[in-house]
Amino acid sequence: MDKVSLALAATMVYMASTLVIGYIASKKIKGLADYIVAGRRLGFPLTYGTILATWFGTGLAIGGASMAYLYGYRGVIMDPIGAGVCILLFGLFFAKTLRKMGYMTISDFFRDRYGREMEALSTIIQVIAYMGWMGSLLVSFGYIFNVFLGIPYEQGLLLGVAVTIVYTMLGSMWSVAYTDFIQTILLIIGILILFPAVINAAGGFDAVLASDMVSMDDFSILPQPGWGYLGYFGLIGAAFYISSWLVQGIGSLSCQDLVQRALSARNEGVARNASLAAGLTYILLGLIPATTGILGRIIIPEIDNPDSILPLLGKELLPTIPFIVFTIGLLAALMSSADSAMLIPSTIVVKNLLPMIKRDVGEKTRLLLAKILVPVFTLVSLYIALYTKTIYFLMNLSWELILMVQGIPFIPGIYWKKAAREGALAGIAVSIVSWIALILYTLPQTLAVEEELEWAIWDSIYIAAPPALLLGLIVFIVVSILRTKKKL
Repeated sequence: MDKVSLALAATMVYMASTLVIGYIASKKIKGLADYIVAGRRLGFPLTYGTILATWFGTGLAIGGASMAYLYGYRGVIMDPIGAGVCILLFGLFFAKTLRKMGYMTISDFFRDRYGREMEALSTIIQVIAYMGWMGSLLVSFGYIFNVFLGIPYEQGLLLGVAVTIVYTMLGSMWSVAYTDFIQTILLIIGILILFPAVINAAGGFDAVLASDMVSMDDFSILPQPGWGYLGYFGLIGAAFYISSWLVQGIGSLSCQDLVQRALSARNEGVARNASLAAGLTYILLGLIPATTGILGRIIIPEIDNPDSILPLLGKELLPTIPFIVFTIGLLAALMSSADSAMLIPSTIVVKNLLPMIKRDVGEKTRLLLAKILVPVFTLVSLYIALYTKTIYFLMNLSWELILMVQGIPFIPGIYWKKAAREGALAGIAVSIVSWIALILYTLPQTLAVEEELEWAIWDSIYIAAPPALLLGLIVFIVVSILRTKKKL
């Protein structure tokens, strides 16, 4: 058998094992708390593994290598650098506090701190965002099976989606945690296997340093002179650069996938320590695909699609056994993100949206509904991803909406007693209105750089975010203070 056939056989064994894990984990599900936060019983290894595996997906591995191939480390500031900083900040300042509060979702926090309106906003925005993220992940199944294993795109897509649905629906957060732990190990091994082969193929460190294709500037995360960043300069370049740090570094602090893992930890110490360890590991590991992408310029100096750089290097440079491990590692990275994306919309709807519609729903009914909604949301997301060309744009827009809606109220809500419901709602309204206005204002300038409307809009969405957030924060603070004085 050739290495592709062997890799396919090993992949089938691996996917079958995830179904077994899902079945075993299903025995632990007694109620909604078990389903959403694993009964709050995850120890350090499982908490650490599920945080790391959920965030480290194929988008980071393949997309990070692609962005670094084009722009160096500046291209991966948002992820993994900004995302890793987010996990570290979460561990330092938020994990223990949220675990102590005993919530199941982040929307629970917004309800208790700011009222039902904020709970509804948080729930709706996160359902939209995670459906978008899920859709973009699911279509990657077909890509990985086709490129690495030679399976037709449609068959690989259906196989990957079906297996992930089943073990997620069966075991919920328990099966996600167990499989994530295994997937973390496979991912780390897979990434570490390819890197030395790439260095060797590039001619070693001395050849890399002497190459015209790579410079020390490629390893800088500072803006270029004149606040240059990804083709923009001046105020627009500065806004784009700052936004790349903010969208993950601050915006993802209150995302359900990160919060859910802290809430699933056995105690506050585990929640904090696992987050810190995962954040540090995430940055260090995440820079390996990025560095691989930079070195890939020497090995493959001309490439039609930069997204193919990591898969091409894996297929060309790795012998049979390492190639098998690398392939399964990438698949594991995809599954570990997809299972979390599948779990969140169904659980947050049942936990936070359903009681607004019908209060007297029993625990068993809610648990059954949460399971049923997993394939429902998954198939809807897959349909949108397959038949809507704007799926990636909508996904990125959704993550920015989370930043606009939850970014301002979250941090003050934890640490500032005067933070008020009226301040939160007013700040969100000002942020979104000014954000839309600034997107339209900067669009002609981004269009002149990108020359394609979809990419120009995406750049404007980023560039408009920092000033819009600043305006919203000012309004949030002022209205909250005025509201507090009025109560006195």
